[in-house]
Amino acid sequence: MTNPNVAYLREPPPDDDMWADFSAEPSGPRAVGSTSEEYFEARLRALDGELLDTAALDSIQPLEPVVADVLFKDTLARVYGASGTFKSFMTLDFAGCVGTGLHWHGQEVTAGPVIYLVAEGIKGIRKRVRAWEQHHGRKMTGVYFLPRPVQAMDPEWLVLIELCRRRRPSLVVIDTQARVTVGIEENSNTEMGRVVDRMEQLRAASEACVLLVHHTGHDSERGRGATAVKGALQTELGVLRTGKGLLDTQVTLKTGKQKDDEELGDVVFGLHQVALDGEAKDDGSPVTSIVLVPLNPVAEPQARTGHQGRVEEIAAALDAAQVSTAWGRDRLRHKCTALGIQVENRLLSDVIKYRRNRPSDLSADLSAAPEGTGQDE
Repeated sequence: MTNPNVAYLREPPPDDDMWADFSAEPSGPRAVGSTSEEYFEARLRALDGELLDTAALDSIQPLEPVVADVLFKDTLARVYGASGTFKSFMTLDFAGCVGTGLHWHGQEVTAGPVIYLVAEGIKGIRKRVRAWEQHHGRKMTGVYFLPRPVQAMDPEWLVLIELCRRRRPSLVVIDTQARVTVGIEENSNTEMGRVVDRMEQLRAASEACVLLVHHTGHDSERGRGATAVKGALQTELGVLRTGKGLLDTQVTLKTGKQKDDEELGDVVFGLHQVALDGEAKDDGSPVTSIVLVPLNPVAEPQARTGHQGRVEEIAAALDAAQVSTAWGRDRLRHKCTALGIQVENRLLSDVIKYRRNRPSDLSADLSAAPEGTGQDE
């Protein structure tokens, strides 16, 4: 009797390489002259061979971190945030650390090549990279930038997949999701499901962490568009900005989803402006960019040491950095940000008073240098 399920397994067209992985009988490509029943049975045996019992589950490899507790190889991930939240700066920081093997603000990384699709904002990427390099004192080696988008649903996406298969990157950044899905209805789970399938093909071929950069919609607590994308993610990270201006802005990285691992706690960053060495605008003013520097939360140290203890801790850090006691509050606050120290105005004022009024047993280079000279910011 003919198996009734055979009717649902249609013979693939001759030019379809869908069955290319089935290279040998009994699960190989359909042999010339074989019947539909024989072909179905061969496919059935192949699928049956993929079943795992409980003992075989131990052969499945655990997640391999790219950035410890944050990003993992062979997964899909996404960073989302509203415009102006510095999410691309955050993503570039991930890329730089992975490419060079530099710890990501205390988190270990697995060094490896990075392919970064700069699908929007290409004009600003050079100085962002130069600022990162100058701040960290190293070249951003291992990171390769593609200065244009590749549309996920175009045939060229298959070329990108093959490129990544051959290059074997640890991290592939797509900045942004919207720029590689032009013409796709991002609120449609059906259409975005097809996009997810293309992303999964890229992940499977490269075994990299494929990291999408995305915008928020009206709800700043989630990425814009269909939920089909979030459902496919191993990791989703939200970027939130508070404050205005260089000194008052804080950027918080929040873990919105970590499917199979513990979530990293919130990480708070400040902005540090970098004037690029040897570069100036036509009017002679410096060419600048921004890097993110981690901030120590104020509440926890003060709860542990008390206000005066915190004053003394910050003063000691400034002394170690050879910062003049003559510096004013604005310049000193900028320096604290560069050192990764979060400090409120009242606390900073007390730090200034403490450093200036304590017994004068400090070295001359701290007490004698007038504000604005002789010190490195």
